[in-house]
Amino acid sequence: MRFDERVFIKLYNEGRNPHELADIFGVSPRTIVSWETSLRRQGKIKYRRELMQDKKQRYRHDEIIEEVTEYLNQSRKVWEKYNDIYAKVKYRGKWGIGKQVEDQVLLLSDMHTGMINKAPITGEVTYNQEIQEEELRTLFKGLCRFAELYKPVYNIETFHIFGLGDIVTNDRIYEGQKAEITCGIGRQIELAFMYLSDLIKHLLELYPRVVYINEYGNHGRSTPTPIAEEVKNNFEYLLGLLLKERFSDNKRVEIILPEDYSYTYTIRGHRYLLTHGNYIRGSSLNTIERAAKDIALLVEQDRYDVVTIGHFHSCHKFTIAPTTTLLVNGCFIYKDNYAYTKLRKYSTATQYMFSVSKKSAIHNVQEIYLLWK
Repeated sequence: MRFDERVFIKLYNEGRNPHELADIFGVSPRTIVSWETSLRRQGKIKYRRELMQDKKQRYRHDEIIEEVTEYLNQSRKVWEKYNDIYAKVKYRGKWGIGKQVEDQVLLLSDMHTGMINKAPITGEVTYNQEIQEEELRTLFKGLCRFAELYKPVYNIETFHIFGLGDIVTNDRIYEGQKAEITCGIGRQIELAFMYLSDLIKHLLELYPRVVYINEYGNHGRSTPTPIAEEVKNNFEYLLGLLLKERFSDNKRVEIILPEDYSYTYTIRGHRYLLTHGNYIRGSSLNTIERAAKDIALLVEQDRYDVVTIGHFHSCHKFTIAPTTTLLVNGCFIYKDNYAYTKLRKYSTATQYMFSVSKKSAIHNVQEIYLLWK
């Protein structure tokens, strides 16, 4: 057979060895090796061990997606009968004449559904499913408290939730993780789906409109290897699809599923950048500050008013350009081992909230403390 580069690459990628290729092309195995070397140098094929690793990862990924998708399809049959209570929610607020119209934003990240955390040094359990559910109730109480606080002065038209990722914690992305979880990824998605659905439902009683933006974190990835993968392979994309389906009949709710790991969003003419933040190399506060300078160059070019990230499990607010603010959101985990080990500080179970007006991209910045009683 005459040498055809496209045919050779196709057969090579299928896993044909040099002797098989030699028989097909009617040449010696040494010639096949020479062709392989030439194409590899041109970047057209990979080493065989890399090719096998890719196939192994693809197989594992397909296996995981099939497993979780089947689980969710079974669960969806149970959830469908509850969907009516999310489609017909009555707004209980009153629109005041003459009040300034604004929007509000909640940063929601690093909820790590399914995780157990033991505090460094003491070993006390500071996070599990029971604590998470109590913190979610406290979060909503805090939102209600601020709604009452602003009600005499403002009409809040839309409540925006910036979902910044790591809503689930996964069960297979690093060795030994199963000792730190209460349930697997399928159950985590089911729980997070119910938690977020109920949060949106309760917010609909306080606000005329709710928008949830479903960004994706590194704990949602479908492979143990921290490689760049399509967002649709991320387990948190499946979570977003379920939310979109549940609220599809509610005209007061918009669920946004970005097609990338960062998303640009506009509120009242102001530009916001949403991303999880795991692309920042390193974990110290100095690293975040250095990264902020790099982000500043980006925002100067693209003119973002506010950049929002999670990932670091602690709240920080930086001015990274004359008109740009960087908000690093907190987490749900008090005395998180990750923050203590990497940042050398205790995390606080805190989430950011702020207001937006026509003139201001960010004001009335509040930290909602999830252990508040």
